[in-house]
Amino acid sequence: MKRLIILAAWLVGGALPAAAQSYTIANPDARTLGMGGIETVTSADAYAVFDNPSAGLFGRQKAQAATSFFTLADKTTYSAAGYYKFNMQHLLAGGWRTFGFADRHKDKSVSLAYAYRLNGTVALGLTADYARFVRERIGNALSAGLSVQAVVPFERGDDYSALRLGAKLTGIGGFMNGPSEMKLPVAFAAGAAYDWFLSDAHALTFAGECRYTFSPSAARGVEGGIGVEYSLMQLLQFRMGYHGGESRLCYPDYFSLGVGVRFMHLCFDAGYTVAKKASPMHNAYSLTIGLDF
Repeated sequence: MKRLIILAAWLVGGALPAAAQSYTIANPDARTLGMGGIETVTSADAYAVFDNPSAGLFGRQKAQAATSFFTLADKTTYSAAGYYKFNMQHLLAGGWRTFGFADRHKDKSVSLAYAYRLNGTVALGLTADYARFVRERIGNALSAGLSVQAVVPFERGDDYSALRLGAKLTGIGGFMNGPSEMKLPVAFAAGAAYDWFLSDAHALTFAGECRYTFSPSAARGVEGGIGVEYSLMQLLQFRMGYHGGESRLCYPDYFSLGVGVRFMHLCFDAGYTVAKKASPMHNAYSLTIGLDF
């Protein structure tokens, strides 16, 4: 979600100095938005390439694909993403995003990821991102990311729960063929989630995440989020979360709400934010529809 916040800051007037602009394209995942921006410990879904590719190896589905419509500061992101698993130990994921002002002024990005499951508990991921920026200043960016997720199950008779731990380092790289002062945000995030299965029909997930941005210096700072999800018979999910950070424009505070529906192989997710009217996160929302295989 850090990438989303930095972009929002630039869109609404640029709190960052011109000599240290931070450019990127928003994470469009509706589940992430509904959970307060938590990325590192989301459970497996089609948008793992934007959240944590390692998470996909702990899901039951062999493949997932989705597309979404996301609005932020009166601008829109269209995206598509998915993954495919080989022998439940290797995962390949890909994603495409476009963020537009007008038809001729759309930033675009392509993301690819590979994840490998070391054992029954730990998986590692590697991500590569290419982006083409055309807003005011033209530039091409290539960056890489590293991710890890661990799932520790707890069984006590008929009771089952699990602890998920995740971390990722993103934005490793910089702009090519663009102004030297343009920079990608480099950030490290870590989180934890606890899945509590109350019965076969009811489950609760509690999650939290903290993120620190190293560079550029104008964007350096700490932010974090907390979220909770209730699942009914694995068919309906209700989510809420809170995101907070340092009191600057690129770390706005907001509350979020979300809902998910699963039926057969179809899935639908929606996320919505509640923030002050002056905030770039005011009335932001995302709608995602996908398929499980």
